[in-house]
Amino acid sequence: MKKQIKSINNKSIFNLLFLTLVLIGCTESNILDGIRDVKFKATVNRLLLSEGETIIYKDSSAHVVSRLWTFEGGNISSSDQQEVSVTYPTESPFSGTASNRISDGFSSTLEVTYDDNTTEKNTFKVHVYPKVIADFKADKNTALFGTPIQFTDITLEGQSSFEEARKEDTILWEFEGGNPATSTERNPIVTYSTPGNYSVTLTVGRSVPTSKSTTEKKGFITIQSAVAGPYCSDPLNLVGCGNNDGEEADLSDWEILDNVGGDLSANFSVSNTRFSAGTGSLKHIYDETGNPTFTNNTLKFKEKLIKVDVAADYTVSLDAYADILSAGSIEFVAEVTFEKVGGESVTPKPFFRKGGNTWQTLSATQNLAPGDYFIQIKIWNPGFNIDLKYDLYLDEIKVIKN
Repeated sequence: MKKQIKSINNKSIFNLLFLTLVLIGCTESNILDGIRDVKFKATVNRLLLSEGETIIYKDSSAHVVSRLWTFEGGNISSSDQQEVSVTYPTESPFSGTASNRISDGFSSTLEVTYDDNTTEKNTFKVHVYPKVIADFKADKNTALFGTPIQFTDITLEGQSSFEEARKEDTILWEFEGGNPATSTERNPIVTYSTPGNYSVTLTVGRSVPTSKSTTEKKGFITIQSAVAGPYCSDPLNLVGCGNNDGEEADLSDWEILDNVGGDLSANFSVSNTRFSAGTGSLKHIYDETGNPTFTNNTLKFKEKLIKVDVAADYTVSLDAYADILSAGSIEFVAEVTFEKVGGESVTPKPFFRKGGNTWQTLSATQNLAPGDYFIQIKIWNPGFNIDLKYDLYLDEIKVIKN
């Protein structure tokens, strides 16, 4: 009885092994014959980036005979490599409004040809955003100590386009001599307790896509003491007791700044070779080669103040000669304004556009409210010559009360 059971068990085991082999054979020869390999596999490490950044494309497709990548907006237009790095120097097209822009993206396409002569294609959309360019302004650049100054962030592309991502955006102000010394507010208010010239630095970081920028403006804020002066007593010229005409060597009455508040005093001097009266004039070298249109230099005649007790009309006049040294435009542009100590600029601002290489008289009359004022002259590149360079001579600066 026991031998018979053993015989049956051996036979059953044999039959089971035989059936397993048959199934394996069927799977290999029949079942897999009906399943095609997954051959196409193209990947990209990211699709959202800032100008100047790089994407890595990779083709891991099987049985490829040839491939062709094409890159819209990339630093290369095409490639046949399995792995390729592409840099995007400019932003992709956008649609929508300025406050609600939508990236249309650049198209990147991979087309592969297999060893069975079939082809497949896939397209990615790459969204390239402009880089962050930190910038700011203040409601006043000159103020008495203790006067609140409102700073405003005017950074280009400083915030993420996506509402959720904006929670991770960053902003940091640094105020030399200010209270507070730092701030993470978008538009902080700052006071200064000590007279002097102070720098301001702003760092803005966008989280999506990542971009960060820092801008420092040296000497951007001027804080003056509560006691202003001195004043000139001559009613025929309320600024005549200072170096208003280049007849003196001392230039301490003047502060000369570039477009972002940097010191340009090295460009300012006294000239005894060109003048409209007397024996000298004030000379400023304007050299903004390659800079953007309307880059300004600011000349502040600020140590001899005009005291206004009662609102009245005041006239400022001066002689100007622009010795044009570059080719192209022979014009120069200037603003001649009264600037209130510790307050707002007087508006409207007289704007003069004059021909160079000859003496011109610039004159403007404005109604001044009570306060202390100084004279400010801004000179500009009018935009017709990116290589504009000239020597500007100033003479006979006068202010009278009408």
